[in-house]
Amino acid sequence: MSHVPADQDARPEAPAAAGWPDFLVIGAPKSGTTSLYHYLRQHPDIFLSPTRKEGRFFSDIWKGEVYWPEFYHFDAPSSAADYQALFAQRRDEARAGDVSPDYLAYADIAAPQALKLCGPQTRVIAILRNPVDRAWSHYLQNVRRDAEFLSFGKTLEIEAERKAAHWGFQWLYTDTGRYAAKLAPWLDRFDRTLVLLQDELDRDAPDTVRRIFDFLAIDPDAPVSLQERFNTGGIPAAKLPVLAGAYDDRSGESFEALHAELVAPVTGISSASTADGVYPPPGAAPVKVPPMDPAIRARLEARFAPEIDALETRLGRSLDIWRPA
Repeated sequence: MSHVPADQDARPEAPAAAGWPDFLVIGAPKSGTTSLYHYLRQHPDIFLSPTRKEGRFFSDIWKGEVYWPEFYHFDAPSSAADYQALFAQRRDEARAGDVSPDYLAYADIAAPQALKLCGPQTRVIAILRNPVDRAWSHYLQNVRRDAEFLSFGKTLEIEAERKAAHWGFQWLYTDTGRYAAKLAPWLDRFDRTLVLLQDELDRDAPDTVRRIFDFLAIDPDAPVSLQERFNTGGIPAAKLPVLAGAYDDRSGESFEALHAELVAPVTGISSASTADGVYPPPGAAPVKVPPMDPAIRARLEARFAPEIDALETRLGRSLDIWRPA
């Protein structure tokens, strides 16, 4: 859905604030943002940082106020100047963007800061996924990266505790799916917003990407390659014991201790792969995409039903595609 006033084209657009991006892709995590990064940066009129997909500035997570396990490297700027350096190579591209899913997770912080620093003319793009499937995919991603040692059921049981302890959004699998509340700070501040569904990207990638180009007021017919999908799900077979709850009885232990015992001696790696948002494939080991436990799925579907209702109302469009058949 595009949330744009009908007279937008009749108004002159204010210039972008110097040194800041003029469009943001705010998430959601595990909803196709990495693929969009690779697709959009092919357009000759778009500049996206070639060194890091995710700027992670406006959410303030770079200030160290959320818990991130020490072994899980998370590239983030150290200052406004460090963030703006991501755009130093911009030349004459009409648009410069930042693709950072944490901007949706921490919308209450990110939206007002983006408004202040980038200006009200900034264009905001969100791409959303069925919140039940998104939560499972996010969990599997962490297992794949040796960044989760508990079963999915156990993580849901303790998510409120993690949130209260200020864990990073990467470990709050269902909280990020509260889309209506997370989008509100953005929709309330920015006239130029485009809300897409991953279902649309899956069904018709060329049309979805063309809609984004049109929304950004650049050539919608610029040729881009859309064949490859990026940062897809699945885990190596060796990690299936985590899904089965092999370490659930150790949920009170620190992630750092579990990583040092269970991962580092086996892999020789003392830290997780860089979390720059453009991740390598999980390697040559067989990859599985296991199904979610049906009982857990049923509970999450019931939990998210009112969330989907609220999002439908806010966006003014049907989301029946996310409801159980």
